[in-house]
Amino acid sequence: MFSGGKDSTFALHTALLQGFEIAALITLKPSSAYPWYVHSPFVDYTRIQAKLLHMEDRHIVIDINSDNKLAEQVEIRRALRNIAKEIDFDYVILGVIASDSQRMFFVDVCEDLGVKLYTPFWGKDPSKHLLDIISSGIEFIITSVNAWGLSKAFLGLSIDHDLALKIIELSKKYGFNPSFEGGEAETFVTYTPLFGQYKICIEYDVVAVSEYEGYVKPKNVSVCKAS
Repeated sequence: MFSGGKDSTFALHTALLQGFEIAALITLKPSSAYPWYVHSPFVDYTRIQAKLLHMEDRHIVIDINSDNKLAEQVEIRRALRNIAKEIDFDYVILGVIASDSQRMFFVDVCEDLGVKLYTPFWGKDPSKHLLDIISSGIEFIITSVNAWGLSKAFLGLSIDHDLALKIIELSKKYGFNPSFEGGEAETFVTYTPLFGQYKICIEYDVVAVSEYEGYVKPKNVSVCKAS
């Protein structure tokens, strides 16, 4: 399950390192601004990520048109059933860390499909998880913020080790999850060692709703040389 954010990209890294063969990258594209199970910001640009991963021929984008939780579940379940008719796979890989409702939903879907769910980060300390992502060489920007204490100043920033430590410090003060599992922020990966010598460069505007709520509006998203 590939949203283009830090967790699904790191899950892809981890699965490849553990010897998994990736049958498909499944991107669910919601029409709702506030989906329950689906990552929304920058999802259109997962096609660029898939190309840099040399997996564009295995990248499947599925529109999710529901605007409520139960209908969204039905759509996701139907989509994966249809994929299972076309592609042979043994596991669904999910980058979930602490959302029990998301994990249990996919457990149920996998049981229905007769496959297993692999969640490499489940129960992991969120601060360690954030730092491990950065240590792996993955670079990502924050595309939206929605948490008290997580300022709009972070929007569009590429998160390095120092900024990650600042986020962790703020999370201890204000009580949000530093890995953003509760929707405190959304992310988009601009570079991973799997991209090789290229990265994704983004020109954007910042749309601020309040001091602690806002999002990045992309103006131009392109492939450029990694430094």
